[in-house]
Amino acid sequence: MDELDRWLTRAPTDEPSLDGLERDVWDRVRALRTARVQTRLRIVAVVLALSVGVANGGLGARLAHAPTSEMSVFGTASLSPLARLEAG
Repeated sequence: MDELDRWLTRAPTDEPSLDGLERDVWDRVRALRTARVQTRLRIVAVVLALSVGVANGGLGARLAHAPTSEMSVFGTASLSPLARLEAG
């Protein structure tokens, strides 16, 4: 006897019930599909949030101007004639 024959002789003879096996398999398939859809939605939400954050951060950084100080008249930027017009 080889290994498989010995295992088969020691295996229990009472057969497990297969009632509801198909239902259990399809329930598991539905659960896996639902998990896959939820994962995709999470990825889309993260990408959307990241792109909105990057866009707002980039625009905010470009549109934000440093407040002009009263002491700026003594800086090197005050030598430019455009500085008096607050264009440069």
